[in-house]
Amino acid sequence: MSYYEGIGPEQGIIVQKEDAFDYALERCINGSEEDKQEFKEEFKELLPEWFYSGNFIERGIKNE
Repeated sequence: MSYYEGIGPEQGIIVQKEDAFDYALERCINGSEEDKQEFKEEFKELLPEWFYSGNFIERGIKNE
């Protein structure tokens, strides 16, 4: 079974691969203010691209 094992400040934490997304999301949403800011900076372009890649179609500007 695959898992992630924390090192450094995450030492002692084991996250099973099937729980990895939920754990990461929980940490990003409910983490420290520093964690939240880092998440926003790192993923402000990737998250919308990922989120809207399934059931949405990107279109031009609405109400031109």
